[in-house]
Amino acid sequence: MVQNMLVATCSEEDRLLIDRALGAGIDVRVLTCFDDVHHKVRAWYPNRTIGVPAHKATVKAAVQSAKLDIAIVREMHDVIRSALLIQTLREAGVPQIIVMCKDESRAQMYRRCGANNVVVVDPHEEAWDRIMPYLHLHVSA
Repeated sequence: MVQNMLVATCSEEDRLLIDRALGAGIDVRVLTCFDDVHHKVRAWYPNRTIGVPAHKATVKAAVQSAKLDIAIVREMHDVIRSALLIQTLREAGVPQIIVMCKDESRAQMYRRCGANNVVVVDPHEEAWDRIMPYLHLHVSA
């Protein structure tokens, strides 16, 4: 059984993570709901993009229909937007949400919004190595 993973708030830093997940046999979808990254993400991953407006109801509906096992969210510059996205993913029924952030002081807030795990990652650090232990919990034997 193939694991279904969503990568949200996709940026240049996430491309290696997505490529590694695809290489590991994980079915990756990339959520893009902010205009500043729509075109880039569609160019990078044309058949894997879930592009919806940044409205709670449309994001929630798109995520629910994708039937995901896990979501990876990289914290955005706007912490409130990040928190709202995490909350929407939780309400959409994503069973495992991992948040990558730069500051440990925001971890508790993200957990209250619905994150199962918060990983503090330096922007230049290899994120795949940091989240891999959490993925092993959900990869089928």
